[in-house]
Amino acid sequence: MFRLVNNNGKLIIAIVVLLFIFIFVNRDANVVVVEESTQPSLNRSSLVSVQSSISAKPDKISSSKNYFWVLDHKCKIPRLDPFSEDVMNIFKPPKFEKCTDQPDLFTVRYHLKEKQYIVKFNESLFVQLFPNISDYGCVFHEIIRGPDDSLTWNKRSIFSERDWIVPRHVQGIVVECFDLRNRSRVLQRDAFSFVQYPVNCNDKNDEERSRTLPSVIMLGIDSMSQMNFQRTMPRTAQFVRQPGWFEMLGYNKIGDSIFHNFIILLTGRSPQQWLSFCNIRKPGCLDAIAFLWNHFHNSGYLTAYAEDIATFNFTRRPVDYYLNPIMKAFEKIMTKVKRLQYDYCLGRKPSFRYVFDYCLQLVQRFVHETPKPFFGIFWTKSFSYDDFSGAANVDKDFVSYLEQFKEHGLFERAVVILFSLHGQHKGPLMDLSSSFLEERLPMLHIYLPPWYRKQYPTVVHALDVNRRRLSSTVDLHLTIKKLLLQVHPGISYQLPCASCKTLFEILPVNRSCYDAAIPSHCCSCEPHTRVPKSVSVKAMAKLVVYRIRQYLRVNNYDGQCYRLEFKNLLRAYRKQYLDVNGNEMKSYDGFYSYRLRLTTRPKGAFRATVFTNLNGNVVTVREELIERLNVYRNDSHCVTSPRAKQFCICRPST
Repeated sequence: MFRLVNNNGKLIIAIVVLLFIFIFVNRDANVVVVEESTQPSLNRSSLVSVQSSISAKPDKISSSKNYFWVLDHKCKIPRLDPFSEDVMNIFKPPKFEKCTDQPDLFTVRYHLKEKQYIVKFNESLFVQLFPNISDYGCVFHEIIRGPDDSLTWNKRSIFSERDWIVPRHVQGIVVECFDLRNRSRVLQRDAFSFVQYPVNCNDKNDEERSRTLPSVIMLGIDSMSQMNFQRTMPRTAQFVRQPGWFEMLGYNKIGDSIFHNFIILLTGRSPQQWLSFCNIRKPGCLDAIAFLWNHFHNSGYLTAYAEDIATFNFTRRPVDYYLNPIMKAFEKIMTKVKRLQYDYCLGRKPSFRYVFDYCLQLVQRFVHETPKPFFGIFWTKSFSYDDFSGAANVDKDFVSYLEQFKEHGLFERAVVILFSLHGQHKGPLMDLSSSFLEERLPMLHIYLPPWYRKQYPTVVHALDVNRRRLSSTVDLHLTIKKLLLQVHPGISYQLPCASCKTLFEILPVNRSCYDAAIPSHCCSCEPHTRVPKSVSVKAMAKLVVYRIRQYLRVNNYDGQCYRLEFKNLLRAYRKQYLDVNGNEMKSYDGFYSYRLRLTTRPKGAFRATVFTNLNGNVVTVREELIERLNVYRNDSHCVTSPRAKQFCICRPST
């Protein structure tokens, strides 16, 4: 706690007081108290001006229930306008570069009776495109399975026929035509993956099982909040307003990184909880963990996993149909076009289209033609991660895939989940007052087919009620498992937490973030608004760094750890206090909460919750509310205490 002198003293007295600092540690409260002064590195007037930032009028929140997604005694999540003036001023849908303007020389067809793919070469089109080239050759690179389930390609084989029947063992090919007079001149190159028909299947038995075992398809878009989905993908948003779809408006993220959230979704446990078993970031650990697809595989489902940018690195093939190694092989052969951080174009089409083409093949093979229950996750990030407006460029293509899925009967047979795991956490959207909720409320839409709604009316009722209840990624994990429990009631699973629930049962009213296993810094139940990085707010951030330094000094880590210096304030949010009806009110105890993100010299990144009173002359920084954000396992090897490891950046050993 930092207590500042009042402004009534004369200037000479204030200067003298600033020269004498009396600091002691209140060990019970675990805070630093500075009496009648402050540290020399902070400007006194800037700290006093904290009052002005507290007194500034906060964003108005209406008390009407229509202006809240969730409104109960423990959770209040305001409803935001996705098309507010401030966000539309910065929303500029990008025009992505076309991957190619040239028509396709090669197309793929599937022979249903023979259950084989046929690659067709359009010779007449070639003559139109290249009238001056008479001597040309076409070859294909066959993607084959290597050791440890990795994929590579064999030497080039001549494409000698216009129609080439793809052998059933081939999972992918790259085809190309070139000028025989100049073999380095590639005229066209394309890549295709194949969902091959499984061997030793009982089609009649599988079709009977598919009538009671719903296929489960999860379509994911990275960094997509509820609001940004409505804003950037209006066609897709309109599609999921059809009967059978349920939008979870209280769905809250459970971690900051995609890896953290994905592990929780797929396993029900966080990376930290898995540490007692193995380090999931080390090769081989992921192969030993039970994922959702393992449970479905054990229940007789075919399983699939595809993504355009790899999130996990398995050493063994985790599912029956695994696109990632094929994509890696394509990336080594095909031309790539980057947009911001990731490859947007991979050869002749956007990266995300390989994922949804793969999904479409699975739907064609195992929903439309020879029904078999299957579970698949299809994840994309190449168009949405770096640019909040990027999804606007693919909305038309995305809804086109949904329409094709519909034509092939997916929505008659399958449970479909359209989801994200968190919203945007960088870029211009984060400069707006709405950024607190944009970051924490990912989209989640759940579709139930007509036969399922008829058979399980209580699930329909629960989803309808739960639309406006607080939920989390752990709840979604349990919801997916519930689909298996409905047809195999004898299966038992360990609950990730005692109060976590499936969305197929009515969630409790007055549910807190703690009940839903949502960490406090991710919680949307206490609305915060973005505030400017004023001198006064920066002063609070400097006090956080001062608190870290004091901890290291008091615990005798000075000799081992660098003395951290404040570098930059990244973001600041102020908590908004609401009564039970959602009306704005003063805080109960006279203290107001700020959430800060800041960086230090050397390379530290921290998040902290800071409290200050209305007058701005008392600031409380609690040690346990300071959290290190950047990876520090290699920077804090010189200390053993978990708390010290969060704060310490080790000096070089001598």
